[in-house]
Amino acid sequence: MSPGALRESAIRVSDCVTGLLQKQPFFGSLVLRLPLRADPTRKTLASDGHEIRYSPGWVAETDAHLIETAMARVVMACALKHHTRRGERDPERWQTASQLVTHALLRDAGFTLPPEAEAWEDLSVEQAYDRLPEHGDGDPDDDGDAAQGGANGAGAAGQPPPGGDGDESGDPSDPADQGDGGDGNGQGEDDTSGAPPSHDPSGTGEVMDADARSGDGSGSGEASVDTAAEEQAWDEAMHQALSIARAEGKAPGGVEETVRNAHASTLDWRTLLRRYMTDAASRDYSWSVPNRRFIDSGLYLPSIRSEGIDSIAVIIDTSGSLPAQTLAGFWVELREIAAEIRPERVFVLQVDAALRDAAEYSADDLPEEITLKGRGGTDFRPGFEWLDEQGIQPSVCLYFTDMECSSYPEAEPVFPVIWVDHSESSSEVNGQPWGDRITIGD
Repeated sequence: MSPGALRESAIRVSDCVTGLLQKQPFFGSLVLRLPLRADPTRKTLASDGHEIRYSPGWVAETDAHLIETAMARVVMACALKHHTRRGERDPERWQTASQLVTHALLRDAGFTLPPEAEAWEDLSVEQAYDRLPEHGDGDPDDDGDAAQGGANGAGAAGQPPPGGDGDESGDPSDPADQGDGGDGNGQGEDDTSGAPPSHDPSGTGEVMDADARSGDGSGSGEASVDTAAEEQAWDEAMHQALSIARAEGKAPGGVEETVRNAHASTLDWRTLLRRYMTDAASRDYSWSVPNRRFIDSGLYLPSIRSEGIDSIAVIIDTSGSLPAQTLAGFWVELREIAAEIRPERVFVLQVDAALRDAAEYSADDLPEEITLKGRGGTDFRPGFEWLDEQGIQPSVCLYFTDMECSSYPEAEPVFPVIWVDHSESSSEVNGQPWGDRITIGD
């Protein structure tokens, strides 16, 4: 491919990133954190969690909305840690499972998938993998009639096949064993030695193993990828991207639910609270400061800037069931986080069945402890009503409660709400109608 054609494909990819930022900011901001690199060894577009590689020829021949879909698909897979969790599983079967799971989220978000792209909802990638037939295995339960997934690797739309022959298209791929691929700059279209085979059953992009980038195909690779750090980085990126999308009113519902549940059971509540508070800092795109990740490619794309928090609101349920010891632990953590992110104002409201107290502090003025007022019943509406009457729209609102109430405001507030749940049970019986939820354990 000529230098001019490579340049045109790079510009086309850049335009697609811009389109994602405008139409799908959650996915666009995830894409924005990865460098883009031309790689003619790819069938379509791929990511190993470190960069996005694209086939210049495919880009030149493919509609923009399909390129955007493939970008969204691969970063969603990385955000869900599909590039770090394959282990010893069959790579082709894993690729198909990853696409089936992420397609459901893309479809929910409004993307138009290729006709052959199937989607399985409410499954993890491991669950989808286990439901797929083994590669090349003629399952006796299918009466000799292999599932006609062809290039899509699935049976009837939305229905996990009970048995059958999995996807047979493409070459077997094992990025973890085959190395990096490509020549590092998108040139040398005929030099494919050492490149991991490219497998993309639905034409919506590949997810490559994170360890694929630790080698160059010659057997002398760099140190292994720190999987824990890699997953933590993507976890943080996913929350930050959702924060941006929420600010623009374009947060996909399915993605919100996925983010809410992702690793929540394995993270300490203090870590979750700190993350949400940090994510509350205003983030937006800055075109005046180019994104340095893309400068070497000659692309002009925006950077993501962060600003301080103007205000936060803390509503404390002072009904009789409030455990003072748990509140004390929450309050200590809140004061430490406020000292780090330094909001200009902190509004502390005490509410049982009515507003009992409202006070305003700076980050440095938060008292070491508070005297509780109330101890009556529970109603979630008075605190939000007071904020509305005062015209206060905090960057984030923390509601410390045991969730034993069904009286919510009729409309969801325009600002993010985090329910800090200190109930004895982690059951979702008393689940909130909106907002995120952190359960404080003992």
